Amino acid sequence: MTVVIDSSDDLTLDNIARVAWMGEPCRISDRALSVIRSRRHEFVDFVEQNADRHLYGITTRHHVGAKSVLGEDGRAEFATRLPSTPATVGPRLPERLLRAVLLARLADVLNGTACLRVETVHRLLDLLETDLPPVPARGNGEPGDIIPLGHLLRTHFDGTLEIGEGMALINGSPVAAAALGDAALAGRHRITVMEQMMALGAVANHAPAAHYAPELEAAWRDEHQAEAIHNIRRLIETDDHSSELPYQAPVSFRSGPRVIGWARRAQAAAEECAEIALSASSNNPIFVGPAIHPPLGAILSNGGYHNPLVAPSLDSLARTWADVCQLVTAQVNRIVEDPRGLVATEPESQVSLLYMTSAGWAEEARAAATTSLIGLGGAGQTDTGTPDLLAWRKAHDAGAALDNNLAVLGVVSSHALARTGQAVPPRLAALSRQILQRFPVGSAPVDFGTQLESVVDLLSRPRDDAATPLSELANT
Repeated sequence: MTVVIDSSDDLTLDNIARVAWMGEPCRISDRALSVIRSRRHEFVDFVEQNADRHLYGITTRHHVGAKSVLGEDGRAEFATRLPSTPATVGPRLPERLLRAVLLARLADVLNGTACLRVETVHRLLDLLETDLPPVPARGNGEPGDIIPLGHLLRTHFDGTLEIGEGMALINGSPVAAAALGDAALAGRHRITVMEQMMALGAVANHAPAAHYAPELEAAWRDEHQAEAIHNIRRLIETDDHSSELPYQAPVSFRSGPRVIGWARRAQAAAEECAEIALSASSNNPIFVGPAIHPPLGAILSNGGYHNPLVAPSLDSLARTWADVCQLVTAQVNRIVEDPRGLVATEPESQVSLLYMTSAGWAEEARAAATTSLIGLGGAGQTDTGTPDLLAWRKAHDAGAALDNNLAVLGVVSSHALARTGQAVPPRLAALSRQILQRFPVGSAPVDFGTQLESVVDLLSRPRDDAATPLSELANT
């Protein structure tokens, strides 16, 4: 289906997922295009009446060139091109993130604060149907997003623009908004997998059901922790409690629901901030129309390019995912060490040695979970930088480490249960079977890496190879 954007309120996480992640087509509604066309006329009229004033990036150049008003010829020449941006190199941003950037770039246009021509808006959307230019993920030390936006848009727009359009395309923080949206979308599914793998681990460790009792939902006084413990309790429900420990399980199994509760809270906060960032105006400068600022409107220089919601939210996700990763490794170790499980039944130590892999992923997650502070910039007025793509990369790395570690927990737990003949609770049985299909008991050593990668793939994507959502597998 085609996603129809009528206003910036339609720049939601759900629509980002449809267009950027799933590749659905997108168009702007006729009503929105009419408003964009009218706004452009208001903007051009304002600029013509104020051509002798300092209007940043419009009647002046950008950066250090902002101190001088351009003459008519200089203004006409500058208007045609995308303002220059620094170059950088390195690993590329994924295409799904670049597609999200193109959608987030529409927020200022739809809000009337960046006045592109309708033809330019269509060309911006047309990029969604093309192979996008490579955009480096590293070396972004500017305030805002001018480096990645320059890499993304220059070849398509440079030399074809008109007054004010270059700054409207290159300034602001749409990359930051898209980066937070990307991490938030990844986290939605990750929460489900956390609960499923920790539930499977609890069963493999013979954790008493009392650790997940319904009375704890009220006792902890937090809706997110209540939801986590409710979900885990539901997943491990069974009529047979004969294998449960008569004493308490290790700390990591008892702390799991509380830490996942925090992960749910961090996820909810990240989604809220992402929805705000995706729909908000962020350009510098912005145009305020005559209805708000009569008689002709106003050009307002501002700090919209610095989105204060993004890096702290990404850091919170990275720290949360790294925290969960430490618990996962602790649980893997306890399951491996259980004398009734893998140690006693696996003669070649094929799976029990995965505790080493788990420890490696925990360290990678820990290394990624560092604070992303405002950068100290360089020349002139550019005295600070925004760390949004750095924070996105750290969140991405911590999330990837957790995805891999959850797969290890799933394999170790499923093997321990299979080797001892312990029944798997009904809501986890189908998922455990799918893990064992990808990493069978008694596998040949040469296949271990491929098999573990297959489990990561099963758990990391919202749908598995059979197109069955993991949520449905857990409800079977």
